Amino acid sequence: MNEINLLEIFYASMLALGEKRENVFLSIDEDFLTRAKNLYGSNVTFEHLEKLADICIANEWLERTTADPYYNYLSLTEAGLQVVLMYEYKK
Repeated sequence: MNEINLLEIFYASMLALGEKRENVFLSIDEDFLTRAKNLYGSNVTFEHLEKLADICIANEWLERTTADPYYNYLSLTEAGLQVVLMYEYKK
């Protein structure tokens, strides 16, 4: 699993909810971990997801929407949406 895969989970949530990126907030929690494991294999860990989230935050593909120091209420940025769409359309 890589950073693009993490962004794909956010994008899939947008599509499933029928919402704009600004209205979709995800947390890296048990449910997110289970979803990632189902999609990308059982070797995915919280630590790996947090590392990927840090990379996405540093690249401004994801943003924290609260002062929470953990990985709650993350949101896909406009740049993150462009990255995931570019990747999706190349498939």
